[in-house]
Amino acid sequence: MSAYELSLLPPEIITIVLEHLPLKDLVRAERTSKLIQAFCLREIQRRITTGPLKDDFGVMVHLGQTTAQPLRFDPKTKQVYYSVPMNPVEIRAMFDHGRQIHCSLLRRKTAAVAAAAKASQTTVPTKKPKYLIHDGFSIKFEKGMIEGETVQVSIKSQLCQVEAALTRLAQLPSPEQDSKKKLCLAPQPLTYTLQLTEMRLPLSTIAAA
Repeated sequence: MSAYELSLLPPEIITIVLEHLPLKDLVRAERTSKLIQAFCLREIQRRITTGPLKDDFGVMVHLGQTTAQPLRFDPKTKQVYYSVPMNPVEIRAMFDHGRQIHCSLLRRKTAAVAAAAKASQTTVPTKKPKYLIHDGFSIKFEKGMIEGETVQVSIKSQLCQVEAALTRLAQLPSPEQDSKKKLCLAPQPLTYTLQLTEMRLPLSTIAAA
């Protein structure tokens, strides 16, 4: 059935047909046919925000990991906006120098996606889905940050874009010694926090196998 023939059907039938299309075909149909473009965009948004793809992506920051939560799909820019529900990651350094913090975009294993879709039709509990590293990127702490300063940064990798807040925490005063002072062999470490505030994925990343 061609896109033109599909567009002649009642809206309810078009919606049912599109629900059974693989995401790749759905994205291709949205790009090539204006007749059913609105139907395709609505189905794409449903799958990403409330459907089987809502838990498809996660983020690893330093040693922490979390699942990204889709907020909305922008049909104009073809980007999906995610929140990253993760506590600020604390990083310590002995000296004030630039440092790369390694991060990764995670994607749920394909087999786990199929199992989750199947389990959603039953009441049987499923195991926690497994994620694989899909793309790596790094966030850099610049040298010379002032205590208490927060810097907003935007990082764009091949497959995603993230917004983050970098903060250098104020150093706490050393506790007073009532007795003899101990010899300090090393300076007090500098403490930074990294908080991801938003992640954006293009539709091409989500539709990729």
